[in-house]
Amino acid sequence: MTITAIIFDLDETLIEDSEATKRALVKAGTYAQNEWGVDARQLEQAAYQHARQLWKAAPTYAYCNNIGISASEGMWGYFAGDDPNLRALAQWVPVYQRQLWLSALAEQGIESRSNAEHLASIFREERRRYTTFPEVEALLQQLRPQYKLGMLTNGAPDLQREKVAQIQLEHYFDTIVVSGEVGVGKPEREVFQVVMDGLKVTSSEAVMVGDSLPRDMIGAQRCGMRGIWINRCGMHCSEEYASAVGIEVTTLENLSQFL
Repeated sequence: MTITAIIFDLDETLIEDSEATKRALVKAGTYAQNEWGVDARQLEQAAYQHARQLWKAAPTYAYCNNIGISASEGMWGYFAGDDPNLRALAQWVPVYQRQLWLSALAEQGIESRSNAEHLASIFREERRRYTTFPEVEALLQQLRPQYKLGMLTNGAPDLQREKVAQIQLEHYFDTIVVSGEVGVGKPEREVFQVVMDGLKVTSSEAVMVGDSLPRDMIGAQRCGMRGIWINRCGMHCSEEYASAVGIEVTTLENLSQFL
């Protein structure tokens, strides 16, 4: 059947995620080094390690894992929303954001709540600088007249909607679905069905473009949808995911030739 719709993931597909986190860590680490003489690189690594460890103790860890809220997003998110899980997360996350920096600073002999809170603030501010990959807007301009365009992103509603609004690409999409608004995330079929319903297409009429093998590609496969894996970092595709990848690309620049 002819492809009439393209569904895009957001983080690491249309916008930078891991590099943005690294830049925010460097900004905080450099500040701490200049002000208090700590080893910036050591502090950055320790903060990220503590973030991952502490995140697993979140009261809503299972919920976060289900809808796709990561430890690094917990480092800068506010998590507004009426869902009881989001309310619990919003109440807990300020402690998390402070504690990960407290623990990282303590490794270098500094124990200061105010310093930890200042680093958390620096990280949050820098992490809110969103950068699209260079080819993205030109690609969307090219595809928009020919295809229905959807976005399907895992994460907290306020965080993901903020990202989309800031990069000013909303007008290219016919529908945008955030897992936190549905209550279930990729790779579950339910959330894929929501975006297909919004586009008024069947799985055979759409393709999923994303960077995550277990969430984007497996989710598309479960729906009977072709998956296009954007592999910007040269990752190895293990055998368990190989059958879910219809096409592998390293950039979105020439995506139209694979449709």
